[in-house]
Amino acid sequence: MLLRRSLICLWLLCLAPALARGYSSVTVPIEDPVYRKLDKLAAHGLIPDRLIGQRPYVRAEIARQVAEALQNVESVKNEGARDYVDRLLKELKRDYREELVQNGALEGSVPAIQGRPLEDGRMDFLYLDQEPQFYVPNNGFGGVRAVSRPLVEKRAGRHYQSGINLAFETSHWMRLGKYFSAQAEPRFQIQGVKGNADAETKVFAQRLNGRFTWNKLDVQIGRDSLNWGPSALGGLVFSNNARPLDYVKLASVMPFRYPFFFKKFGINQWSLVVANLGPEQRFSDPWMVSYKNSNRGSRYLEIGFSQTFILGGDGAPHLSFGDSVAEFFGVGVEDGKRASNRNFDFELIGTIPQARGMNLYAELHFEDFDKNISVLFDEDMSFLGGVYLPRLNDSGTLDLRLEYVRLSPRYARHETFTDGVTENRFLIGDPLGPDAYAISAEVNYDLGEDTLLSGGFRFARRNGDIYSVTRDGDGVTDSAASFDRAEETRFRTTAGVRHRFNDRLTARLGLGVERVQNANFIPGNGRTEWLGEAGLTYYFWPSLEVGRSP
Repeated sequence: MLLRRSLICLWLLCLAPALARGYSSVTVPIEDPVYRKLDKLAAHGLIPDRLIGQRPYVRAEIARQVAEALQNVESVKNEGARDYVDRLLKELKRDYREELVQNGALEGSVPAIQGRPLEDGRMDFLYLDQEPQFYVPNNGFGGVRAVSRPLVEKRAGRHYQSGINLAFETSHWMRLGKYFSAQAEPRFQIQGVKGNADAETKVFAQRLNGRFTWNKLDVQIGRDSLNWGPSALGGLVFSNNARPLDYVKLASVMPFRYPFFFKKFGINQWSLVVANLGPEQRFSDPWMVSYKNSNRGSRYLEIGFSQTFILGGDGAPHLSFGDSVAEFFGVGVEDGKRASNRNFDFELIGTIPQARGMNLYAELHFEDFDKNISVLFDEDMSFLGGVYLPRLNDSGTLDLRLEYVRLSPRYARHETFTDGVTENRFLIGDPLGPDAYAISAEVNYDLGEDTLLSGGFRFARRNGDIYSVTRDGDGVTDSAASFDRAEETRFRTTAGVRHRFNDRLTARLGLGVERVQNANFIPGNGRTEWLGEAGLTYYFWPSLEVGRSP
């Protein structure tokens, strides 16, 4: 039944009118400042047709949103707010001129081949004084093998060690005709490590992919990021913690409306991803298959549903192709739970235009579905909830985000795939890890046209208990703590400033301090850890244009 529904959705997508039909274009990383600018424009009511739960966006989708804002900008009446909005639109028109010409928002001709062979160069210096944060290898619900340094988490899997970390990154992209595009982001890093850890002085491919775009369909092959969820950097399934995945992705390149009377259901977006998790797993090179559908039926509510399914790998329990497909679509097969790791995710993102575009959001993540209701909600379910105020003042120069996350003892774990939902020892979802909760706040303020101030606070508590777990053929039926460990607590504060000297040069400074007690569940193991960082980004913007598009 689910397979039939999926095929019907694919057929409807081929018939559906897109909000815009752009040329093929490349991904803009989720940490780029453009996402905050789009949040501001949406909070002023200028981008009503927008989905948040599936990011990062491609350049064409960002240009579509900018074009929509340009059409609606006259609705902003307040003089101070209008000045701020006009400044944002001026910057976006400069940065995304090529795509705005393509969708007709700006005048100009469209070359057959176009791109930026060297878009920008980035240098980062970071000094870190922090010991690794470990997770209980197996707490009775299953295994997870990962490591984290909380002061530098959610940085797209970039490797940092205690000591000196110096890195250089560049960004490159090209569009070949209307249907093909490619991008590359190499990274070179040098480390001066404290203690006995090995320095990682290497060259990495942070992002490397190509894509084919036709009408509303987009096929992408290579290494790129997935940030699914309501929060700024993703959610509980895919966040910005691990490095971009190596995958094949079939997706709607931008929001669309289904045809016929289905148009009344609003805008939609869906993705299907097949990723390889690499050799650093118990069963090397397992596969992760994920899909997500997002819908906004009104300007007040966005709904999302996703499923992630891990199976295969060298030496893993075998499922036939037919059984794998059946298990993916929810048709239980013999040995299916042992031979695969499946989780489900639901999200609600509410928008209140009358409250300056305030967002209220919740995400429910289920590490499988057990029939025992108490197990389902206590051990299977994790929760993320938050409120985002993109216009804390009227213009939008000040914003605030508050979040609470509670991760279940079973989060990211599995009894067979004992590395858990990880890649390169990084949790793919929330790096807080299983059996934990956290409260956080983040504030940003535009101090004039060229300077952004930011600050954050987080309190986190992690539990390292071991559980006695009872299972039957339908999954977990009961559990109880059999070995208590000391709870770990962390108090973190961060501060940063970003200053733009001109259109091409931007500088960054940051400081973070974290006080940890009972670190890694060892009683009395307390310490204060910190980082300091500085960076420069230079935007070259040499545009290459060849021929004219038909």
